[in-house]
Amino acid sequence: MYYIGIDVGGTNLVAGLVNELGHIFNKVTTPVARDMTAEQFGAELVRMSRRLCEVGEIDPGKIESVGIGLPGAVDNKAGLFVQNPNMPFRDKNVPLREMFQREWDIPVFLGNDANCAAVGEYWAGAAKGCDPAVMVTLGTGIGGGLIIGGRLFTGFANAGMEIGHMIIQPNGILCGCGGRGCWERYGSATALIQLAQLEMERDRSSEMWTIVDGDSFKVSGRTPFQAARLGDAAAKRVLANYLQGLSIGMINLVNILQPEIICLGGGVSNAEDDLLLNPLRELVWRGCFDKDHHVRIEKASLGNDAGVVGAALLENLV
Repeated sequence: MYYIGIDVGGTNLVAGLVNELGHIFNKVTTPVARDMTAEQFGAELVRMSRRLCEVGEIDPGKIESVGIGLPGAVDNKAGLFVQNPNMPFRDKNVPLREMFQREWDIPVFLGNDANCAAVGEYWAGAAKGCDPAVMVTLGTGIGGGLIIGGRLFTGFANAGMEIGHMIIQPNGILCGCGGRGCWERYGSATALIQLAQLEMERDRSSEMWTIVDGDSFKVSGRTPFQAARLGDAAAKRVLANYLQGLSIGMINLVNILQPEIICLGGGVSNAEDDLLLNPLRELVWRGCFDKDHHVRIEKASLGNDAGVVGAALLENLV
């Protein structure tokens, strides 16, 4: 039994041929053209899917379904790519399922990219066998997905688990969504970078300056971790502030959902455990209402493949 999963990013499209165990047999990748239209986008997804069958020497008739993980709002029931902030085209309510099926009559499932990552980790990653399971992706913003009762939770209007926009600081930092005090303004990779840049301006002797060759625009989410490893006090202050903000959102998730596991994904999650996961666990466990049952907090294990695997296996959880 074979499935095709496509992970759509603002820069690249990645498609994978996946079996029911979540194993990826092969992948194809193509860049997103800056002038790509919605029609061209749909046609490219079909082309990549057919190419996967050719590369894997698989009869297209043996493909059970195609799943597409999208960076924005989707309506799987209607087959629509509702809204996207990162693609070259700005069309709303793109009938993506219909466009795909014009070229290849096969079941097509649509999911938000963070939801797909949650499905991937639940089906074949760190959250396998755990329920409820939460996925938190730390990137430009904060994305989230929830598996509960063996099903993907999307909410009444398909916009559930927009956890990056839970308010953790009333009248706080302005967010791109228009609100103030959203979690992603305190716990995302972007927030970490901004905290590091601010602290560097306060402390010109920080090792962070050496790591970025004196150019604060070169600061990445990795920079404060590297400097903290060298014993830099400014970097340690950055991480303490960042972990405080990150932990508040995590505590809220635990108190509301009491999941069995929270998987952390995104580049920040690759930091060493003693600098990220261990202190984060302590802050979350200390701040939770139920102090007798500690939620597992683990790194997502599928890495960049989580979105492909989850998209491929959407059929099983929606």
